[in-house]
Amino acid sequence: MNTLDSTLDAPVDLSAFVALFDQAEALIHAGEPAVAVRRLEQPLSATARRVRADKVKFSRLVEAARNHGVFDLVQQDPFTRRAFSKPRGYAGDAVMLDYLYSGVPPSETSALGRGIFAATTHSPMGLSVVYRKALLRSFIDDVIARKPDARILSVASGHCRELEGSLVESSMFKGEFIALDQDSLSCDEVRWRQHAMRANSRVRVLESSVRALLGNRHTDLGPFDLVYSAGLYDYLDLAVAQKLTSKLGALCGPDGRLLIANFVPDGYSRAYMELFMDWHLIVRDDAEMAALAGHAGAGDVRVFRDPHDNVVYAEWRRG
Repeated sequence: MNTLDSTLDAPVDLSAFVALFDQAEALIHAGEPAVAVRRLEQPLSATARRVRADKVKFSRLVEAARNHGVFDLVQQDPFTRRAFSKPRGYAGDAVMLDYLYSGVPPSETSALGRGIFAATTHSPMGLSVVYRKALLRSFIDDVIARKPDARILSVASGHCRELEGSLVESSMFKGEFIALDQDSLSCDEVRWRQHAMRANSRVRVLESSVRALLGNRHTDLGPFDLVYSAGLYDYLDLAVAQKLTSKLGALCGPDGRLLIANFVPDGYSRAYMELFMDWHLIVRDDAEMAALAGHAGAGDVRVFRDPHDNVVYAEWRRG
């Protein structure tokens, strides 16, 4: 039993975290980066729940993690380093998601960095993101199979990798897909893919923000048969999330569907993300997502989690 495990039923002592960092550092030097990362994921998250509510104690934990030798080691992982350095101003950008989808690190990554990258991108949290892409494509294809001229809106669309191999890229699709994102580089990537693949012109990129959407600057968007936002709600406080859900519900047509997603409080790698990636999420549980979906208006709500139990989804259908 390791030091952290032995403290699960005892008052939290930050020395237990430092001991865990020591173990992970030793494992990395011993050529076991995957085992080290697993030590820094779920066990660390389970115990960090006890100190997260205490801002002073949690800030001490963050400081301990950043000053420990293991911190510099895990920064050799391009996935961890990109989140921490935030080249686009925020963690979790579309390039990071592509790391999860492809499982391929940049060519200049060190051997140690590759080992850590393989572990972080294939953790249950990473698998949840990969599953999310497949789920979105299933929703898209289901709507188009039922209604080839469907109109679909993705909010905070990123690179829209869920479109790859979907019916949106087939001759069957006679409707319109709108990808809305405020990141100009992400928008350029979607535009480039549509040109490179010689896909039909039914994908429209709208470079805009949630603020603009809520400010009614886009009054001609709806109605839609499917509206979804998969990676945005993790960064929205409750008031904004409620307003956005109401707006997205209003954009749905008579038989429209809305799908929103959020990481859950007990996510597998949450503490690793906070301590070593400086990646902080606004998390919600099933009941909170059900209540949030209710702001879309009168309709039926279904709440479900992914197979890895890290992301909760709320599907709303107009009543």
